[in-house]
Amino acid sequence: MQTAIADVEKVATLYDSAEGQVGPILFGGHMHWGYWDEVTGEGNFANAAERLAQIMIAKAPIKAGQKFIDMGCGFGESALKLAKAKGCFVDGITISKEQQLSAITRAEAEQLQERVRFIHGSALNIPCEDQSYDGGWFFESIFHMGHRKALHEAARVLKPGSTLLLTDLPLLPESTEAFKEFVWEHIHSRFVSREDYPELLAEAEFELIEIDDITDNVMPWLEPKLKEAIELHRPQVEAIIPNDTEKAIDDWLYLFEYMSENLGYMIVMAKKL
Repeated sequence: MQTAIADVEKVATLYDSAEGQVGPILFGGHMHWGYWDEVTGEGNFANAAERLAQIMIAKAPIKAGQKFIDMGCGFGESALKLAKAKGCFVDGITISKEQQLSAITRAEAEQLQERVRFIHGSALNIPCEDQSYDGGWFFESIFHMGHRKALHEAARVLKPGSTLLLTDLPLLPESTEAFKEFVWEHIHSRFVSREDYPELLAEAEFELIEIDDITDNVMPWLEPKLKEAIELHRPQVEAIIPNDTEKAIDDWLYLFEYMSENLGYMIVMAKKL
């Protein structure tokens, strides 16, 4: 089981780049993928990303007035929606300065700056006291950090009895070594299998509650829905990446196709012991 810690500077550079600003345009402000099924299969990427965010919010047993930590918060969209839905306080932390600044602007526009705070820093070294939070999540972010180290840091900052949620992209039996090397080099990510999770969580003093495998609702849809989103938002993409636009688009499509062939998608819920 490989759980190496990614180079945080490389991750920051990735998300601070022009290509890193394309995601929220394609995904409706979010920086995560979407949930589709036979009922909503016609929905676009933005609608599906919003639905997945709402699924995560519904699963989070955080209460009004409690404190929640979003570890790898992206542009802050899911953190803001959680705060509004639950009435809780949220701290989001991102390694990307561009994401932090954008998230702060969004919080101010929604007049949530008193309840939602966005921190520029590493989720492997969260600037807070032990047992500061009543709940938290990694929403499509833990694979950038190294699972073992990230889970131990989450255990440090969460209160006993609190719930940790995360989405992750588990390796499939057919995942190739070439794929693992590719994603480590190009998106600075290391993936693990579903079977690794009980041990990883136990080592960090979490009790596994459930694993919800939603691979069929995510992975087969990625490439076709990304193509639709790119065509819908092509002018915005061209404005952000005026040089080599087609190459950037091809890179996105290749990555999504490659990931959909080698990874699943799951939502994990665990309790801090």
